[in-house]
Amino acid sequence: MAFVAGMATTSSFAMVKLHSIPSVSAKGKTGLKLMSVKVRAGSFKTGGAGVLERPSFDQSQFDPSSQALEGGDIGRSRDKKGTGSGDSYKVLLVDDARHSEKLVAKVLPQVVPSVTPNDARKLFHVSREHGLAVVIVTVKEHAEFYSQMMVRGGLRSTIVPDSDVV
Repeated sequence: MAFVAGMATTSSFAMVKLHSIPSVSAKGKTGLKLMSVKVRAGSFKTGGAGVLERPSFDQSQFDPSSQALEGGDIGRSRDKKGTGSGDSYKVLLVDDARHSEKLVAKVLPQVVPSVTPNDARKLFHVSREHGLAVVIVTVKEHAEFYSQMMVRGGLRSTIVPDSDVV
């Protein structure tokens, strides 16, 4: 009679085989007599420890240093053409008698990170001359946010869809 017991992990195994024969003791009790023990141990040829490899994907879109070089994450240059997604909006600074060059130069750089105080002064003069100035072209969510923050800062602002997108 043989009894087999085994144990396995992901990368190794052990098997024990016990050989025994029935026996009768001097007192007349029947039992088993152990004849031999065979042990086999080893490792699996294939597999091994289950190691998952990290998936690779391009993280450059999340790299803030490349965004800073391109003018920030808040939009695109007015001269650039889009990809035709149709979701670009212009943030407009609307001329108002209450606006001063100092106020515009203070609020715009705080609200729109890609606008410097000098850019803000130029936008102030453009809005005075033409009635409005395009501050930035960006996606709708950002445009709405910038416009609301400009209004909170005391500036008149609105957004319009960008019809220049090809």
